[in-house]
Order: sequence, then structure tokens, then C-alpha cells
Amino acid sequence: MVLRYTYPVLLCILILMHGRWGYAVKDEIFRENETKISHHIKSAEAGLFTMDELLNFHVGQKLPIFFPIRNLSLYPPFFLPPKYQNIIPFIKPAAMFNLFKVPPSSPKGKAFLGTLYSCDSINGETTKICATSLDSMLGFVKKAFGPDVDFKFITTTHPTLTTPVFQNYTVLEPPVEIVSVKKVPCHPFPYFYAIYFCHTDLNYETRAFKLRLVGDGSGDEVEAVIVCHLDSKNLSSDHLVFRMLGVEKGSSYCHVFRQGDILWIQQQTSGGGVAAV
Repeated sequence: MVLRYTYPVLLCILILMHGRWGYAVKDEIFRENETKISHHIKSAEAGLFTMDELLNFHVGQKLPIFFPIRNLSLYPPFFLPPKYQNIIPFIKPAAMFNLFKVPPSSPKGKAFLGTLYSCDSINGETTKICATSLDSMLGFVKKAFGPDVDFKFITTTHPTLTTPVFQNYTVLEPPVEIVSVKKVPCHPFPYFYAIYFCHTDLNYETRAFKLRLVGDGSGDEVEAVIVCHLDSKNLSSDHLVFRMLGVEKGSSYCHVFRQGDILWIQQQTSGGGVAAV
């Protein structure tokens, strides 16, 4: 396995990315605005599309999308330094709540406890991990791809934002498929320090695309990573996807990777696909 970046460089990239970029809008926001905006705008704003919609995106098409600002108090940019991991184990958070004076009953405390609950529920699984360090993330990714496989990460790129922006974005190019036999997505979880939830897609087929956009108001160019799940049967019946896209259980659906979400892919591609960082 050969990484494109050295360990220190990759760590710096993740730190900068984690600190600069936004995160997905929560379900509650869409429920609150359910009567205010149309079905199509809601799904686009959330970065949700059907496969047919995505494949038919054309140059000049307008897409209303919201790129939020990451709350660094919920999603810190730094992993806990290794020398402190034995002092404050992830599975014993009481010291962290006391140290940072965060009441477990507060909104932030409940978010952190939610992360603990989610991570505890997948403890011991081979296809999911809560990565508390760069080493644990890379170890999981390497195991998922197998020996002697080069891999790299891609993510949505967007200029630095100081305020959340909801505006129309114009499609600059048709979607370009990123071909990788295996993919490993990693998503940041709210906690006192950086935590990434990573999982493999061995049981569910996915396709990945890159979509270039430009903001009509700001002029910012965005290179969005979009992942499509070809089967939604593993989702609960009341999942946001079905409410917003109006599709049936088992249908395919696509979602934009928000800034901070990472998609690990194989270096070599086949079938003419393009894989670009």
C-alpha cells in the first residue's frame, strides 16, 4: 500500500479540511421548512437526488443547495493526541465532560452522548469503525481495500465560507463518474475531539460522481462529490430519503458529500472513469 501523501502532510490536510468545511443539514431543519418550500427544492437543498435526476444534470442547470458552516465546538478539527488517549479513553467520557464543563444534559452534551452510543453500538464490527486517530482510520481503510492496493481520498471542495450560503448553483459540467471497485466513506461525528465514522460498502453497491458547480450569487466554484446508493432497502421506512425524494423502499438515491466528509477510493480506475482529488 502506497499513500500519495506522507503521514504529516495527510494529517495537515485532514486538519485544515475538518476546520474549514461545513456539514450536512439536519433532518429537523427540513421538517421545520416542510410547508415553506417545494418538494424539488427541499431535496436539492439537502443535496439529495434520484439517480435519474443526477444522470440528467446538464450544463447550465440550476440547483439550489445549502452549504452550511461547521460548528467547531461540535466538530473539532483535531484528533486527540496519542499521548492523551490512554489518559482519557474514548469509552470513559466522564473526565471529558468535567474537563470541558459540558453538562451531559445540554444540547452539546446530548450530541456527544449520541456519538458515544452510536460508536458503542458498532464496537467489534468489521465493516464499521469510529476512528479516533489518523492511524485507526488508515488502518481500517487499508484493511478494507486489501494488501498492495493504493488508495487516496476525495471530498467536496468549496472556498472558505464565513457565513452559511443558500443560493442557486449552476452546473458547469455533466457529472463525471469516479470508478473504484471498493469505496470507504468517513463522516465526522460530534465530540470533544475529531471522530470519524467510517464504513465499507461491501453489501450495498454504490456509484460515485464528481460535479462541478458555480454559485450564482458568490461566484464560488464547487467540486462536489456525490455518492449514489443503488439499493435503499437497508434504510428505515421513515428515512429522510423517502420523505424528500418520494421514492419507494429499495430505490436508488444519491447524496452530496458535504465538506468534511471523506470518500476513500482506489488509485487505479477502470472503464474510462476519472478519479481526481
